[in-house]
Amino acid sequence: MKKIIFLIALLVIGSVQSQEKISSKKKKFYIPVIRYSDFPVLDNALTQTTFYQLDKQLIQEEAILKKKYFNIEGYIKDPANGKLRIYLTIALPKYSATKVDSVYDKKKNAWQFQVYSNYDVKIKVEAKCADKMILSQDFNSIESHIVGAEYNKGSIKAVIELNNKRVADAERDDNYTVAELGIDQMIYHSVERIQNYLNYKLAYTTDESKEKFEFVTSKGHPEYKQMLDFETEITAQMEKVTLEKGLDEKLLTPHLQYLESLLVKYPPSPANENIRFIVTNNLAETYFLLENKEKALLYANLLIENDKQDSRGSAIIKRLKNSVFADKKIRSHTTRFADLKKLGLKIAEEKEEKRLAFFEKIEQQDAAWEIEKSNREASLEKAKLQRFNLLDSIPYQANANLLAKIVDNLGGSQALKKIEKAHLLSKLSIEGTNIPQMEEKWATTSNYLLKKKMPETYYEIVNGAEAWSHDDRESGVNAKWARLSTYDYGNLSKNVDLVNFLTDLRLDLWNNLEVLQDEMYEGRLCYHLNYFEKTLSTGNRTIPKTDYHVFIDKENYNIVSTEKTEFDNGNKSFFERKLFGDYRPVAALNSGKIPHKINYEIEDFNGETLYQENREKIEINPVFGNRIFMKEVYFGGFK
Repeated sequence: MKKIIFLIALLVIGSVQSQEKISSKKKKFYIPVIRYSDFPVLDNALTQTTFYQLDKQLIQEEAILKKKYFNIEGYIKDPANGKLRIYLTIALPKYSATKVDSVYDKKKNAWQFQVYSNYDVKIKVEAKCADKMILSQDFNSIESHIVGAEYNKGSIKAVIELNNKRVADAERDDNYTVAELGIDQMIYHSVERIQNYLNYKLAYTTDESKEKFEFVTSKGHPEYKQMLDFETEITAQMEKVTLEKGLDEKLLTPHLQYLESLLVKYPPSPANENIRFIVTNNLAETYFLLENKEKALLYANLLIENDKQDSRGSAIIKRLKNSVFADKKIRSHTTRFADLKKLGLKIAEEKEEKRLAFFEKIEQQDAAWEIEKSNREASLEKAKLQRFNLLDSIPYQANANLLAKIVDNLGGSQALKKIEKAHLLSKLSIEGTNIPQMEEKWATTSNYLLKKKMPETYYEIVNGAEAWSHDDRESGVNAKWARLSTYDYGNLSKNVDLVNFLTDLRLDLWNNLEVLQDEMYEGRLCYHLNYFEKTLSTGNRTIPKTDYHVFIDKENYNIVSTEKTEFDNGNKSFFERKLFGDYRPVAALNSGKIPHKINYEIEDFNGETLYQENREKIEINPVFGNRIFMKEVYFGGFK
């Protein structure tokens, strides 16, 4: 009987206490968190590599794909040995249909049509970590490439037929120019979407989370002191939360036990709603941050039952459902981003070392260039003096009688020595094309400029010791001039020998030429001269380098043809044949004759090329008025 009376007394006392006025305050904390991958196995994977298996027609796209994609957040790209490995198998997109879209242009009062090619793009994606497959998926999509826009009704049929023919030709020849057909862009579009999907599944990102607690402020309330202790502890801990460290469960345990006891002490009733709301809210929030899913869910449900007007309980339940917890493992607080930072600094240091080594290399290259430049300038001057000496002492040269007759036919040694400038304007006829192509060449004893209109402009320049090129077709409007290699310089610089520039007679090689047996060439009996230049291999063996042939008409001493064969490591790499078919007199050379019509035959790694050059204009010692020549060659304005 005494026990019953005691319990009734406790309930009455508790009821009175709970009915005492209670006031509270909301307190918001902002803490850093990690939005992590769906796959816990990736928690310790910091580096990522992508491997591509491409159709043979797409091999050239691999470098672009590696550079632009896959940038998965929370990883550092590793060229070959990333722990997260993504494998993409990309088939050649298959043409499906040509589509036409239309829009009405109010200003023109007419329909405008756009033509699209649709392609089926199929890409298989696999993701592995430590050779364990974590994701495998096929991505199939229809991608559209715009062929052209703003066609009218009359021309649309021809555009469709032309596009279908291009696709059919590519399929027939198994030779796809991916940029022309837009295949490269369609692959990029598909890969972009795949990258976004993988970022959603695999990425680790940093974020900031807003957490709301409720604290008692009524100093007269019986629970005020102990609940203030909890407020002090949780506030201190929330300020110390980092990406690597969360709440300290040990220090919070007595406070949590106390809060849980209050739910027994204050059973559900209208009078206890405020105190139960504060307690269940704080318990649900704290257990969520401690990643105790079961208890967070329990107290979130009690929070909903206690107060139907507040949405905090349902918000916590929603967050619980969208979060991936690992048993007894706090995945939202790892050393991942600290480790990434360290790894990034290490890579940056390595890059800095490479950067310093790069600039060291540049300094060495600059020094080597100054030496090379000096050697080239000396070589140009030496070649000029040798040429003059040879023309002054023809009787003392090899095959003197033949040389004298060739030089006289060109206008005489004094006339050749006095050439300082020359200008050729030619029309080129290339086999297999009807597009008009022009070529202009200027040369002095130290500079040379070739300008082609094909129909785009193309330049090759020798400016003293330097050689440069510029191609509008490949480089775009704001293109930079590119310095040519030593090999290209060697080929171009021979044009500053104005005798060679006008006639293709290499006076610098004359004394190396051996007269072989006479030969019938193009229906004419010719002298046949040959110089077979050889060099040493790395194994100290003699191997061929360049084979020169010159054929000279025995009747009028015109050069009929020149042939040059180049060898790379003993194997034939380049062949060029020039056939001089029409000689005309030039007054500036004292009625000497130089070729006006030249047929070219070239064979190299690009295949065979045949074309004819008709020189429409030849000026010797002209006053150069060409602004490009003056600016680019004399003043080096292209640098």
